[in-house]
Amino acid sequence: MLKIRLMRIGAKKKPFYRVVAVDGRSKRSGAYIELLGTYNPLTEPKDIKLKQDRIDYWIKQGAQLSTGFLRITGKAPQRLPRKPKKEKKAESSAISPQPSEKIEETKTKAVVKEPEVPVQETQTTQEKTEEKSDS
Repeated sequence: MLKIRLMRIGAKKKPFYRVVAVDGRSKRSGAYIELLGTYNPLTEPKDIKLKQDRIDYWIKQGAQLSTGFLRITGKAPQRLPRKPKKEKKAESSAISPQPSEKIEETKTKAVVKEPEVPVQETQTTQEKTEEKSDS
């Protein structure tokens, strides 16, 4: 299947593209059938030079247009909006307690409670001294 797509030839962080007619199975920067134009995204406004008569010829031959080529010509369909990210914090708090709560729980588990002993009524030292003095 023939495709009309972009072929990157620019240096690192300095992209420059050729618009080429190519076999769909070949590499992005591999051999191409015909050079149809160039695209320089670094200039302002972006420099796009196309041989429109040759592009029309290849389309009549059955070539498919790539999304990159459609994007630079302004004919690309609108992208669907991204799916919202899952809220991990809300789910994790519902499943397990917060880390601060876990620490508090471990602290309370570490404290050993003494068994409750019933409090006997005992006399205070003042009451004892008063009883002795009365007798």
